[in-house]
Amino acid sequence: MTLPKVGSFQFYVESYVCDFTEKATLTVICNFILDAASIHAQQRGFGYEQISKAKAAWVLSRLSIEMYEYPCHNQHLTVETWVENVSRFFTQRCFRFISPNEKVLGYARTIWAAIDIATRRPIDIPAWRPDLLEYLYAEKECPIDKMNKIPEVENEEPTIGYTVRYSDMDINKHMNSVKYIEHIINVFDLNMFKEKFIQKLEIVYLAEGNFGDKLKLYKREISPDEYLIDTKKGKESICRSRIIWK
Repeated sequence: MTLPKVGSFQFYVESYVCDFTEKATLTVICNFILDAASIHAQQRGFGYEQISKAKAAWVLSRLSIEMYEYPCHNQHLTVETWVENVSRFFTQRCFRFISPNEKVLGYARTIWAAIDIATRRPIDIPAWRPDLLEYLYAEKECPIDKMNKIPEVENEEPTIGYTVRYSDMDINKHMNSVKYIEHIINVFDLNMFKEKFIQKLEIVYLAEGNFGDKLKLYKREISPDEYLIDTKKGKESICRSRIIWK
């Protein structure tokens, strides 16, 4: 039986995943994104368990998320996901977040690469898994602008630094993509979260963070509501992000 192209998954916002505003944090929403993507792919035959047998892995390359409102504690959240595009080395997956009263709370767009675990080189996706093309659904709207280039942050003093440890690692033995975001939002003062919320996050992952890496985060204010954050290992940027507040 062919499954529908759009997957719809239910999540519940427990109180322990909320901050002092009694709403789910950005990192929780990002974890829901990864969960929905994983389940959707697994059900259709190209998830972690299936592709790991071929010594391959999906790696998140870019994420853009825009929230109009965050779900509250003790609230259900529906996350829809679908594959919007497949190119030679990347696949684009979209998300929509819906409240119990059918209100759209936000959207996200992600770009993934498939890599050979041994060589860490990208895989030609259509040649490797032509069946994935059966689940393309470009017709469904995802009203997030294509991500612009995020420039390097230079000539700034580091805001914070940290060393990659066990709790930062994922199943592929490199730094978990949501952990980057967790450290990024920690560069902001608590008063920012009292007065505003993160409306939009764009992040591009440039290199793997490995156990023991010493990383520093550099922040540049573009305007009172827009910031660039550059996570570096030495002089090398391993991820860059843009955060817009509202």
